[in-house]
Amino acid sequence: MISYRGLLRVLVVIGLTGTILSCPAMAGELPKKGDSLAAFELQSPAAEKDRTYLGITKPVFRLSDVRSKLLLLEIIGVYCPVCYRQAPIFNNLYNRIEKSSLKGKVKMLALAAGGNQAEIQYLNEQKQYSFPIAPDPSFEVHKLLGEPRTPFTLLLSPEGKVLYTHLGVIEDMDAFWKTIAELTR
Repeated sequence: MISYRGLLRVLVVIGLTGTILSCPAMAGELPKKGDSLAAFELQSPAAEKDRTYLGITKPVFRLSDVRSKLLLLEIIGVYCPVCYRQAPIFNNLYNRIEKSSLKGKVKMLALAAGGNQAEIQYLNEQKQYSFPIAPDPSFEVHKLLGEPRTPFTLLLSPEGKVLYTHLGVIEDMDAFWKTIAELTR
C-alpha cells in the first residue's frame, strides 16, 4: 500500500515532468527556415586537410569563417545508428559536390554532439565520414541549436541564415541535390 507522502511525491514528479515537457522555451526550439543562428564558436577539426578544406587556421572558429556560398551543417551523434545509415549517403554527396561546379561554393561540416576528438579520430580512421567533423564534447552548440535528435541537417547562408532543415535521414538525394543547386545560384 502506498503512503500519502509516496502518492504526493509521484504526483509532484508527474506534474513537473508534464510542465517541463510542455514548455518549448525550456526544451529549446529547433532552427527553422528563415531563422538566423546566433554566433557560436566550434573547436576546429584536428586533421589539417579538414581545416584547409574549411579555410580555417585557428583552434576555434565560427561558421562565418567558412568561406562558401552555402554551408551544409550536419548534426550527428557519434553512436547514432541513424547517423551511420546516413553517413555513406552524405559521403557520396560530398564527393559529388567536390566533382561538380559546386566545388568551393558548398562546404560540408558535421558537428559531433557530445563527441570528443578521440571519438572523431576513430570515425576518421574507420572512414565513416569523408568531410570534416567538429567536436562538441559538452553539447554546448547542440543545446544552442535546440538539442535536435540526430541526424539533423541544416543548409546555411554565409551570414548564418537557415535556408533548409531536415530531421532524420534524407531519403531523396536527387531532390536534396536540386535544393542545394538552387540555393547556390
